[in-house]
Amino acid sequence: MKILHLVLKSKWYDKIASGEKTSEYRECKPYWNKRFIGRDFDTTFAYPMCINSEVRHFDTVVFHRGYTDNTMEFEIKLIQWINGEPNDLGKFDVWEIKLGQRIK
Repeated sequence: MKILHLVLKSKWYDKIASGEKTSEYRECKPYWNKRFIGRDFDTTFAYPMCINSEVRHFDTVVFHRGYTDNTMEFEIKLIQWINGEPNDLGKFDVWEIKLGQRIK
């Protein structure tokens, strides 16, 4: 089972815990590109369908409330690159992690 660990600020952690927020976003930058597809890419010339077909599989995501022992775990429905749509971060190129059922 592959687990993705993400640290969140308490504001976002609480929104996910309450069910108000059902997706988490990360900026499309070299660090996250390498983490999700194993390489960086130029967003100017890449197409979402091609990139999304290369996304590594993660079974669950464990959210950490800051750097504390408070955690929660969710199934991951989908990880996808979104190009050209505004989102919670106010950015246009982001990775969206769609959450499924809460495990613990």
